Amino acid sequence: MGEINNNITYPYISSFIDEILLDLDFLDLRKFAMENKVPIMKSETKAFLVSLLAMKDPKNILEIGTAIGYSSLIFKTYSKARVTSIEVSKEMAAIARNNFKKYNKEVTLINEDAVKALSYLDQGFDFVFIDANKSSYKYYFEKTSKLLDKGGVIVCDNVLFRGEVANDDLVEKRKITIVKRLREFLAYLSQRKDFRTSIIPIGDGISLSIKER
Repeated sequence: MGEINNNITYPYISSFIDEILLDLDFLDLRKFAMENKVPIMKSETKAFLVSLLAMKDPKNILEIGTAIGYSSLIFKTYSKARVTSIEVSKEMAAIARNNFKKYNKEVTLINEDAVKALSYLDQGFDFVFIDANKSSYKYYFEKTSKLLDKGGVIVCDNVLFRGEVANDDLVEKRKITIVKRLREFLAYLSQRKDFRTSIIPIGDGISLSIKER
């Protein structure tokens, strides 16, 4: 969420970007997320994804981590793709469904654990967005990479985790395992020869991986 402080960029840069981007999409959902402490993508991350959608023009999007449905709605608003989203929480899934209905957007929502869902999904996707259990990013990437068409992209959000991934002095004790797994995940991405990966320090840090053709 754009409202949570982090150490990815200078606060004045984030504030400046937020001001010039003028994000007016689904403001009620962003307000709900802030009031109920539900993490959703930051405004600058959303702007990047909108540009990426315009360049990629995906046909089939897979999302892991629906939450209240904000990112799914962004995908449906800024692309013509079929969107499949996985959310383990029954409460979040119910809220997301109501939001999809409210904005008249068709999203295939799978309300179960992503590990189980990924075991039977076989549709070819050309765009994957991962924003769920950070400790499972490597597993999610491995599974979705097999469902991804050549030339497809996988975007993972929050990979720098408020800057903690890059600086030991910032790591909270209760977050040590998450930070360790994210570091291992980023190292893993750098070693995948079948993907070209960039780590982009916007929002809470995102990785962009393009599957070799």
